[in-house]
Amino acid sequence: MADYVEEPGWREQIAADVRDMFGKLVGDILEDAKRLAPVDTGRLRESLDSEINGDTARIGTELNYALYVEEGHRVAYRGADGQVHYTGAVVSPQPYLRPALYRKRSIGGDA
Repeated sequence: MADYVEEPGWREQIAADVRDMFGKLVGDILEDAKRLAPVDTGRLRESLDSEINGDTARIGTELNYALYVEEGHRVAYRGADGQVHYTGAVVSPQPYLRPALYRKRSIGGDA
């Protein structure tokens, strides 16, 4: 071990490599979510975005109905009386975000 010489800057290089890999992973998940998002008007697909802050990423949308698309919902309407009335109909889930997140991936490419 006496001949071992530590390269300067190796920690910074590893940190930079991890940031690059994380950014690619987030980009791949976002791309898959957009590909899997159901299209009616295209607004949901177009609104999907990602944000990286340190070692945390957010992938999603600000649209208020996105969760209902992902998880499904009961059909309801607000009547003239101001009350919410459920019709009994159910809109099936159309998952796009979870399948994109849980897709098997490998380092250096898709699995």
